[in-house]
Parts: sequence; C-alpha cells; structure tokens
Amino acid sequence: MIYVKHLKKSFGENTVLESIDFSVQKGEVVCLIGASGSGKTTLLRCLNLLELPNYGSITIGDQAVNFSGKKLEKKELKELRKYSGMVFQGFHLFPHKTVIENIIEAPLIVQRRKRDSLVIEGEKLLKKVGMFEHKDKYPDSLSGGQQQRAAIARSLMMNPEVLLFDEPTSALDPQLVREVLRVIEALAKEGQTMVIVTHEMNFAKRVADKVFFMDEGYIVESGNAKDVLETPKKQRTKEFLQLLSE
Repeated sequence: MIYVKHLKKSFGENTVLESIDFSVQKGEVVCLIGASGSGKTTLLRCLNLLELPNYGSITIGDQAVNFSGKKLEKKELKELRKYSGMVFQGFHLFPHKTVIENIIEAPLIVQRRKRDSLVIEGEKLLKKVGMFEHKDKYPDSLSGGQQQRAAIARSLMMNPEVLLFDEPTSALDPQLVREVLRVIEALAKEGQTMVIVTHEMNFAKRVADKVFFMDEGYIVESGNAKDVLETPKKQRTKEFLQLLSE
C-alpha cells in the first residue's frame, strides 16, 4: 500500500527528515509519535506531497514518485495525491459554504461529478460521522469536534486509499476529543488504511497496528503498537513516554 524509501527533507540548511524507510499494508493503522519538532507532520505532508522531499521515493497504491532534485510534473503530483486524503488539525473548512457544500466541493470540481449524486453520497457520509443533522449549517456555528468530523467526511468523499491525520484532536477542547476519536476508531474497524500523527497514547494503543517513534528527523523505533508503547527498546522512546506519563 505505502512504501517509503530513503526519504530526506530539508528546509535550507535544516534537515527535518533523514533516511526514512517504512511500509504500511492495506488496512493497517500507523500512529506517528514523538516530541514537537521531531518531523512527524513534515513526514505526513510529504506523503501527500504538500511538502516535496529532496531525496528518496514514495509509493502509494500503484503510483510511485522518485525525488532527486528534479522538478515534478503536475500529473505526477496529482496521481499520487488521489490515493490519499488529509485531515488537518485546523479543519480547513470553507467558512462561506455549508457542511454539505464543503464535503462535495472537491469531487465536484476535481472529478467533475454530478452534484445531485454527490449530495446523496455526502449525506450518507455525514450520517456515518454523526453530522447529518448539521449538513446545512456553516462552520462557524459548529463546535470544533463537529468541524473535525465534517473534515473527515470531506476526505472520505474522494474515496482515498489512505487517510492521513495530522494531530486531529490537538485543536479541540478535552470534552470534544472523544467524539472525533470514536469516528477514527470506527474507520479503523472498517479496515481503512490510516497514518495518524497523535499525542493520544491510549488512543494509539487501542487503534494502531504499528507505532513509529520519531526523534530529530529519524524513525528511532517502530513496531507493534503495544510493544512500542508498553515495552520500548530504545532509551529515547522510554524517555519520551515517561515524560508523557508524568
């Protein structure tokens, strides 16, 4: 499903990702953990080509892209991006559009599909994430948890092979976190392939097949979620988890 080899990303003289190698199989859930600035979000954005790596390769589905300093064609970017959907911590909903208008926007414009059929499909997805009754509301009338659930439905509208979540609960009040995590857990049970940046360790333990601990641009430790979170082998992983538990 996802194969990443020798990935490197720098911003000027600052190397943010170095020698990243991993794979994610279809139906797996991978959680990326680590301190702020460890490279988690940059890695996630590279998977969707919101950031272009300097070196290495990314394969999602049957689409592979190699990076070696050459300029990528728009077609290459578009082909890889169609396999993934991104859910941001800041929701990124259009404020002047209703919930249903927000979630049908991408397939309406990009895929040029018919509006009537998209509305029907969109309403089904809103029911799935518990947002159907809010379909005609505007984002500013919704709670953060409701906006994030609408954002998840919007990503699902493109039928992505993999969903990428960048700390989906970090912008939410504690009482709203659970409603969003329940939706993500339900998707995991359905077999949706996901890569999730999160600081919610109990959630990672429940939902993830694998956990990757990142530090200073490297994947320092990876493996079965329970093993990494409960009996980590690397000292840096142990120290990070100890800090979270204090």
